[in-house]
Amino acid sequence: MSFPDDQVRELVRLFPGVQQAGEGGLTYFLIPALQMPPERVPECTDALLCPMERDGYPSRLFFAQQITGGGPGTNWNANNVRILERNWFAVSWRVNPNLRLAQMIPAHLEAFR
Repeated sequence: MSFPDDQVRELVRLFPGVQQAGEGGLTYFLIPALQMPPERVPECTDALLCPMERDGYPSRLFFAQQITGGGPGTNWNANNVRILERNWFAVSWRVNPNLRLAQMIPAHLEAFR
């Protein structure tokens, strides 16, 4: 699936180093060293945004490792999921499916506040 160029540019502007890739008919955006909310460990980690429906969620934000010091959404229901030749983790958290790409990241991070 293709996303509007303005949304991809906005994502890249807010999260430098973003890379887009596809696997299994899904689009992913790799966000290197994503800053986590305060008092979370690690402070930053690679993240992988799947802005499409996956696993029964309208979008998912995967992390290179589990984050400690959770919030309401720290039910880690995806562990060691293999995507793009790496293992990823994700919490059970739903966000509005009508958000722009750049809005999806902070919406998913609300799970840790």
